[in-house]
Formats: sequence, structure tokens, C-alpha cells
Amino acid sequence: MFLSIIIPLAPNDSADDLIKQIQRLGYDPIVVSEETRAKSLNRGVMLANGEHLIFLHADTKIEDSSLKKLPGILRDNLETMHYFKLKFDRGGLVYLNSLATNLRCYLFSIPYGDQGFCISKRLFLEAGGFSENMTYGEDMHFVLKLRRLKIAVRQLPFSITTSARKYYEKGWFKVTLIHQWRFWKILYGFSFVNGK
Repeated sequence: MFLSIIIPLAPNDSADDLIKQIQRLGYDPIVVSEETRAKSLNRGVMLANGEHLIFLHADTKIEDSSLKKLPGILRDNLETMHYFKLKFDRGGLVYLNSLATNLRCYLFSIPYGDQGFCISKRLFLEAGGFSENMTYGEDMHFVLKLRRLKIAVRQLPFSITTSARKYYEKGWFKVTLIHQWRFWKILYGFSFVNGK
């Protein structure tokens, strides 16, 4: 098997639409749930039979055409982790978030997990997987670890759509502020506290 798709679920999550879409394309998704997302993702990797892994959030939508093109791109870039451009499923202020995210990724190649990570299983294991002692930000921490190991992190030429639900339920300003605070805290901790 070339590709394994791993979807971590929180207690109240549902990935029914995404699972049906992936199955329709001939893939058998691995849906896992553990006490933290990092543990769930790492467990999914251990269950995966594919040479390459795709990590997708439960509230993600991905174009069929994008999934069909992925194997060819991944075969040609074995020493690279790829991620998608980010779009939200609603308009409004979250459009600014997607613009800022895609600009940050273009300039610094630091994506978040909701952009979907695509990486070979061998490379993932060599990098040590997701840090299970983190309660949040394991995705960004993993990307920083790859960069320290001189592993390329590149954007794919197509987008992934993620839910803007939390911005509307909890407030755009509050969620944006929390994400910014966490970004800088993880970056500082990785670069200076753990930077050996």
C-alpha cells in the first residue's frame, strides 16, 4: 500500500463525510482516538501499512482531484514533508486568518496540522514522531523538529478546506489571539528553551 490516511478524533468529533470521501477514492482511513492528539497520531502511524502518511483533521474537506495527484508528488519527493494551502469553509474575518497562515507558510514553511501533513512513514519515524508530552501544538513542534533536522517542508500546489466553526462559536478575536500566543510560546520554547 502506498498511502495511509490518519484521522485523529476528539470525543465529540465526527469524520463521517471525510471517511466516506476517502473510501470512495479507494483508501481505507485509519481513525484513532487517544488521550492526546499526539498519541492518537503516533498510534495511527503504527497501524498504517502505507509507505506514505497523510494526517487530516476530522473537519477537513479535500478535493478528490488533490488526493488523486498526491501519490505522484510524494513519489518524486521522498525526503520532504508536504502540506496544503489553507482555506476556511466560511467567509468573513477568517479569510484574513487564511491569508496570514498562507503568507507565514510561504515565508517560513511553518504550517499547522489543519493544513494536512504528507510525509513518508520512514521519514516520520526517523524524525521521532509527534511529541506526546505536549497538550497542544504538537503539529508545529513536529515541523520545527523537521526543520532542525534539515528535512524540507514544502507547500503543495492545491488547497485544503477546514472548518471555521471554532472562530464563530468562541469568537474570532479570542481564537486568533490564542493561536498567536501559542505560536510564539512554542517557537520560543523550541528555539531557546530546548534549543541545544
